[in-house]
Amino acid sequence: MNNKIEKIARKSLSFISPYVPGKPEEQLFREKGLLKVIKLASNENPFGASPFAIKAIKNRARTINRYPEGSAFALKEKLSRTLGVNMQQIIVGSGSSEIISLTIQSFCEPGDEVIFATPSFVIYRILAHAFGAIPIEVKLNPDFSYNLNAYLESISKRTKLLILCNPNNPTGTYIKKQELEWLIKNVPDNVIILSDEAYVEYVEADDFGSAFQWLGKENMIIARTFSKVYGLAGLRIGYGIASPDIIGIMEKIRPPFNTSSLAQDAAIAALDDTDFVKKSIYYNKKEKIYLFENLKRLGFTVFHSEANFLFCRTEKNITEICEKLEENGVIIRPVDGFDPNWNYMRITIGKPSENRFLIKQLKKIC
Repeated sequence: MNNKIEKIARKSLSFISPYVPGKPEEQLFREKGLLKVIKLASNENPFGASPFAIKAIKNRARTINRYPEGSAFALKEKLSRTLGVNMQQIIVGSGSSEIISLTIQSFCEPGDEVIFATPSFVIYRILAHAFGAIPIEVKLNPDFSYNLNAYLESISKRTKLLILCNPNNPTGTYIKKQELEWLIKNVPDNVIILSDEAYVEYVEADDFGSAFQWLGKENMIIARTFSKVYGLAGLRIGYGIASPDIIGIMEKIRPPFNTSSLAQDAAIAALDDTDFVKKSIYYNKKEKIYLFENLKRLGFTVFHSEANFLFCRTEKNITEICEKLEENGVIIRPVDGFDPNWNYMRITIGKPSENRFLIKQLKKIC
């Protein structure tokens, strides 16, 4: 970087490395000249989007010369009825990442502390640094469960925000109801709790602890997304749920027209297609069992997951495995950004044919 530009840039940005998403299929087409690519790297819905959503996009396409509904009124009204909360408790964003960003901007002054787990979604660290906050990273337990005692012990007078990724990305582990209740009761009221529940629709565990039942607390925010089970990742649409007072503060800095009319209409339609959601969840459960068992047979250590992906460890070189898979048209996600010595990977649950092709290629490699 030009030294002159670096000197006038915000100092907090010097701590940030840009977020690197899962490699897109188009990149592999260009690099390898392949005719077919299977992407199992970004936890997308392999079955695409609901036909209802696609129809809504086509209908709206005729009027894309007009700005979208700035407040996302119709979508908030739909979410209000679906979730059983007031419209004043909902804010809509460009993916749940924008909800996380708005939360940090709304409540964190430079020098305030933001607590979150590691390994977890790296955007927490990036956004904390971006807005001048201090990231406080709490290591997960050796089995990748949450160490909630360490969370509480990390709270100081400078703590402003505590983030929970539940289920956690990239591990798929979760916080139980009793554990979450204990944590919430012990977090000071002047510390905001943000529960990132991007994968909540995939959860099967009876003892899973969603923060939804704690929305009565003034310091609770939930972030959710349409990018996963609803299959709308390419449209960037998500939402936050909190008290009207919290939402009112976040709305002050929400950018105008931050979600497109296509995204809003598709999300409304997606909420109506419960059959598509049920089908997606059914195949995710079935295929997760298939991948779990077959990866274990190949010698991988596979961790239980309550999401639409599996977190795995291997004794082999993960970089070499990923490179060989890509040569054969399969993209998975190496998880090496937390420790260069890690041989961990995250595999999205794909269609039955995609999962079998992956196992076939891994048998050749491993």
